[in-house]
Amino acid sequence: MKNSITTTVIRSLFIIALIVGLLLLLWSVRYTIIYILVAAILALIGKPLVDLLSNRHWKKIKINRSVAAAFTLLLMLAIFGGLLGVFIPSLVSELEVLSEIDVNEIFEQAEVSLLDFQERLTGKRPAPEGNKKLLRTTAERVLNFENVSNTFESLVAGLGNLVFALFSVVFMTFFFLKEQNLFRNIILALVPDTYEGKVLHVAPRLKKTLSRYFIGLVLQVSLITSLVSIGLSAIGFENTIVIGFFAGLLNLIPYIGPIIGMSFGLILGLSQSIAGEFSVAFPTLAVLIICVFSAIQLLDNFVFQPLIFSSSINAHPLEIFIVISIAATVAGISGMIVAVPTYSVIRLLAAEFFPHVKLVRKLTANLKLHDP
Repeated sequence: MKNSITTTVIRSLFIIALIVGLLLLLWSVRYTIIYILVAAILALIGKPLVDLLSNRHWKKIKINRSVAAAFTLLLMLAIFGGLLGVFIPSLVSELEVLSEIDVNEIFEQAEVSLLDFQERLTGKRPAPEGNKKLLRTTAERVLNFENVSNTFESLVAGLGNLVFALFSVVFMTFFFLKEQNLFRNIILALVPDTYEGKVLHVAPRLKKTLSRYFIGLVLQVSLITSLVSIGLSAIGFENTIVIGFFAGLLNLIPYIGPIIGMSFGLILGLSQSIAGEFSVAFPTLAVLIICVFSAIQLLDNFVFQPLIFSSSINAHPLEIFIVISIAATVAGISGMIVAVPTYSVIRLLAAEFFPHVKLVRKLTANLKLHDP
């Protein structure tokens, strides 16, 4: 009896030590894991084009999957390079604008406009000293460009790592595109034999769902970028592609991302107004910028997202909101970004592995697990 207890304790300690060691190993190779996941996402985005090219004959010439994968990867790199060619000159121009921003002048203009607005509402001009110091300190902290400079220096210092990361992602993406089931086989190698059948059964649906989702994200960012650029150009902005792209990327952060993007547009717009680049009055310009971002956000919430993501996620909006809130509490902004795709994967796996649990049945009632 005593020997069996000792054996159980030793076995438990060994399992705990093994788990801790595995977690430490995963943490030490976390960057490689990130590269693999990014490559897998890019492969999911490029998969439809590879399938289209490799499944057709072009004037009696059959394109094999290697050539289709290489063409797709080159196309993705060309699009990325083209975006950089458009983005970088505009970014440099906007950085010049940011470097010339006078925080005190922006604050004073905003304060005057706010006092005028309060005077119209109340009929008397309030004392400006109440929150002046706090607001000024906050504004100076937000617009502290020394922090931006330090961040830029850090990015330059890590350029070597960035080049290695890009090479690694491109290299792995090619093989994920070329070998259709490579990522699935990697997962199967880590899964016990007992569950291989279930993984093979759910894998096609999982791949289809994630592919649609990430393609939808690319489409959503493109639409937001284009509409913000067009809207701000109509107001009189120049080099709007930077603000539009920034707003499109931040839109991936649910709820708070659009607010940050609009704040960035406001800062640039109001600084250009102070510099005399706009004939529109300071308060009017602020209202116009807010209207542009608000209209596009409403369009995204009620048109783009339902049309783009409804077929891939099949989850109730309240359900998604709860998931995102939990992810924000656990992992902050990064958790909010990955919450929806992670939840989609968990739902599919739960429906396959735990179909008899009532909660799982309720949450996965709209899923079609038998799609090819």
